[in-house]
Amino acid sequence: MHYQHSHTTILKKALPLHYNHIFNAFTLWRLSSSTWLFLLLILTANLLSGFIAPKANALDTDSTIQVKAASEIEIKRGYLEHIISQQERLVTSLVESPFMSSYVAGYNESDRESLNELFLTTATINKYYMQVRFIDNHGQEKIRIEQSTKGLAPIIIKESALQNKSKREYFIEMTNTLAGDVWHSPFDLNRELGQIEQVPNPTYRISSPVYLNDKFAGMVIINLDMTSVISYLTESTDFLVYLVDADNEVLVHPDATKSWSKYLKGRNKYQETAEQKLKNKTQSLEDIFKNREGIRIILEPIEASSPLPKAK
Repeated sequence: MHYQHSHTTILKKALPLHYNHIFNAFTLWRLSSSTWLFLLLILTANLLSGFIAPKANALDTDSTIQVKAASEIEIKRGYLEHIISQQERLVTSLVESPFMSSYVAGYNESDRESLNELFLTTATINKYYMQVRFIDNHGQEKIRIEQSTKGLAPIIIKESALQNKSKREYFIEMTNTLAGDVWHSPFDLNRELGQIEQVPNPTYRISSPVYLNDKFAGMVIINLDMTSVISYLTESTDFLVYLVDADNEVLVHPDATKSWSKYLKGRNKYQETAEQKLKNKTQSLEDIFKNREGIRIILEPIEASSPLPKAK
C-alpha cells in the first residue's frame, strides 16, 4: 500500500504541466448543486446567444441599409429639385423678357433676331439644353435653338427647317394653361417628326405660356437632355436604382437595355417580389416632376448574388 501510494504521487508530479487540467477537470463532478445550476444557466445563455446574435446582426444590417437608402434618396432628391426648379425660373424669365413682349406684339424681324440671340445665349450657358424654342399660338416654331452635337456650341435653326407642333401634347396643354403657370412634360424620349430618335435620348420639357393682352400668344419650351441627370441619380455603390411610373413602366433601369419599357418594344414593366418590397426603399418624385406620371425612385440593395448591371 505504501508503495502504491508513493508511486501514484510520483506519477502525478512526473506528468507535464499541460496534462494537469485532466486531473483538475474531474473535480467538477464534486461541485455543489447550486454551483451546477449557475453553470448550467451560463451555458444555456451562451447557446441561445448563438441563435439570437445572427438575427440581431441581420436586423442591424437591415437598419443600416435603410438609413443609407434614405440618405441617398434625400441627396438625389435635392439634386433633382435644384435642376428642375432652376429650369422653371429660366423659362419664366424668357417669357417675361421685354424682347418677347416686343416680338409677339408685331412679329418684326429685328425683334425676332434679338430674341434669337437671347435664346442662343441661354442654350450656350447650359450645355444640357437640347432645345430652347418659342412656338406661336398656331403651334408653329418661330425660334428654335438646339445643340448641334453634344459638346459643341448650340445653333440657330433656319426658318425653313422650323416645324409645326400644333398636334403635340405640350402645345395642346399650353393653350389651356394660365399665364404665369409652368407645365411639365412626361419624362420620355425625344421625338423628331413624330418619331422617337433611333438613339434613345431621354428628355424632359418645361414650358410656360406667353400672353399678350390676356390672349394666348404662344409658348416658351425648354427640352432638357436628361442623360447626365440619370447618370447621377443611378450612381450608387450600395443600391440598384430605378425610376418607375405609376403604371410600373420602367423609365430608368440599372441595365440601360431595359429602360423605357413604355416607349420601346420588348421591354418589361417593373416587377417587385414581396421580399424585395420589404428590403427596397421607395419614394415618390411627383412633387418634383409635377407631371402626373407618379414617378418614384426605387433603391434595391445590391446583394453578393445580384448580377451586376450591364455597362451603359
